[in-house]
Amino acid sequence: MNKLNALSGQGFAHPEIGQVAISAPTMSSLQMVDYINAERKVKAEAAGMTFPCKKYRRLQHKSFLTKVPKVLGETSAKFFAQYKDSTGRELPCYRFPKREACLMAMSYSYELQAKVYDYMEELDRRSHGYLNYSVQELQDIVADARKVSDEDSSDAGRRLRKRQDDLVLLEKAEALVDSLSQLKLDLVGGGKYLEVR
Repeated sequence: MNKLNALSGQGFAHPEIGQVAISAPTMSSLQMVDYINAERKVKAEAAGMTFPCKKYRRLQHKSFLTKVPKVLGETSAKFFAQYKDSTGRELPCYRFPKREACLMAMSYSYELQAKVYDYMEELDRRSHGYLNYSVQELQDIVADARKVSDEDSSDAGRRLRKRQDDLVLLEKAEALVDSLSQLKLDLVGGGKYLEVR
């Protein structure tokens, strides 16, 4: 199936969690409409039809806006926003975090929900970098890097110098991952600590 592309939500405000501002990726209602229309276009073309057609209609943003409160209920108000169109007019839209984006997508199709979830997961991973990996994943990455460096150093001579440079970086990475595994994280609202292992 074709991978659907959407805008990354640049320029949108992101919520704060606890006392530390963490950039939480969002998906705008405009992006969601683009995703839905792209999915419908793929389905229409797979069925040998043109898009839009009677079976696969083009979703209008205003129609999507009316559905949001029906799906999200009263909580939809906190995701309400505005954007400026090409003429400078301020128009209504929504900015959804991952959960609400997936709920809206699910109201159209499970396939769309899976794509939106994958998209939001990728945005989340990009925005948080290594902090979004588990300690075990980081340990595996460092172990794999050391293994490759060990195998690579078996060709003596010209690779020996590279091996020495690799070892410095590997030792730093291993020390960082080891220190991350010893961190005690203050859970938001919980008041308890969780040791990362």
